[in-house]
Amino acid sequence: MVSRRYVGDYRLENVKDKNGKLVTKPVYKGKYYVFEKSAEEAGRGIRSLTACAVLAVLTLVLGLALVGNKGFASQYYTVLPMVICTLPLAYLCVAVYYLLTSKLPVIRERKEKMSDRVAKCSFVTMLLAGWNLSGILLAFVLKLSGVEKRPFTAGDGVYIAASLLFFGAVLGAFLARKSVAMLESAGVAPDTAGGGDNA
Repeated sequence: MVSRRYVGDYRLENVKDKNGKLVTKPVYKGKYYVFEKSAEEAGRGIRSLTACAVLAVLTLVLGLALVGNKGFASQYYTVLPMVICTLPLAYLCVAVYYLLTSKLPVIRERKEKMSDRVAKCSFVTMLLAGWNLSGILLAFVLKLSGVEKRPFTAGDGVYIAASLLFFGAVLGAFLARKSVAMLESAGVAPDTAGGGDNA
């Protein structure tokens, strides 16, 4: 099923099926895309993005697991951005999966789900991770000023470490976005000329 957004990239054509009968099928007639960088640079970028995505998921899970710690992790101004991060991070992971599994050149829909989504999702997730770190800084200020009475615990230390690693991971993903940027290809993908695997 083709999304309404990409309907204009397809044309209905009559083609013969394996039994020789004429059937009407949507055939991709839009543009194809390849990486701007060399295959080696793009490969390094994809490996970097994969490592960053894995680290981000692990540290986010660790941070959210500490919410019941009743310390920094339980403050709404630190935990709220971590919770919101789950959505853009999930989309970022899907984009990395497409980067790992797609054959070039790719159709417009797949390009937008790959390189375009990496750029957008890593940026949004990085902003939210920065909000989380700002919340931790605020918690320190409140503690030093005497407003926050709860003691600093080992769980707080782990949460801070997880938050710093999370920010580093999504910052790394944002910096790696340029290595997987895509541009229009002059060629046509032989395996997608009939609507194919990249749709």
